[in-house]
Amino acid sequence: MMLFNRDRDRPWKFTLATALFLVVAIYIKAQNAYVEFLDSSIVDVIQKNQPEWKTLLYRGVTSLAEPKLDIIWVLILAFLLWGFKFKIPALWCLATLAGGDVIASLVKSLVKRARPSTHLAIDDGYSFPSGHVFGTFLLIAMIWVILIPMIAAAWKAWLARILLIVWLGLVMISRVYLNAHFPTDTIGAVLLAYLWLQFAEGLYIRLAPVMQNWPLLKRSEI
Repeated sequence: MMLFNRDRDRPWKFTLATALFLVVAIYIKAQNAYVEFLDSSIVDVIQKNQPEWKTLLYRGVTSLAEPKLDIIWVLILAFLLWGFKFKIPALWCLATLAGGDVIASLVKSLVKRARPSTHLAIDDGYSFPSGHVFGTFLLIAMIWVILIPMIAAAWKAWLARILLIVWLGLVMISRVYLNAHFPTDTIGAVLLAYLWLQFAEGLYIRLAPVMQNWPLLKRSEI
């Protein structure tokens, strides 16, 4: 049984996510007034109260979601998968993160959105899309589609899914709360990561059976 089943709705999911992402990216590139209004409205809600405990919480969240740490988490995941004979899924995880990071960097260079004026010096580079959110989404997706199906108890699997969703939400909020990104940067990151994930899963379905014939990967689960 393959890691990913053929999904007849995948082309529609990919197309819809791509269309939504392009709308957001084009509006941001054009500095549309509606985007600015949406961003400012969400920022006002998220930054309304800033007690010290909340600032410490979001700083901790954003530190754990660093793009550099995402590489380490995925390397650990790939190492464990490889050790348990899931060699092709391990390579898929590495390739999905690496390819996604390249795409996200290209989008940043194309849109060239400046960060919020009050951002910290440590948050350099362009603002759209959020690298923290993009990498976190991909890491969560890998856990979601590879590890969670291995959990026998249904309630434990659902608890894990809920925790992953909450974590993604915290990362998105933390980037806005700390003035590192605009809200639409985080939304765009989710859309870009989702459409890239759909493409990567489709590619896996096509290539995994072929890769299983390679000498190094002959005994790999797919």
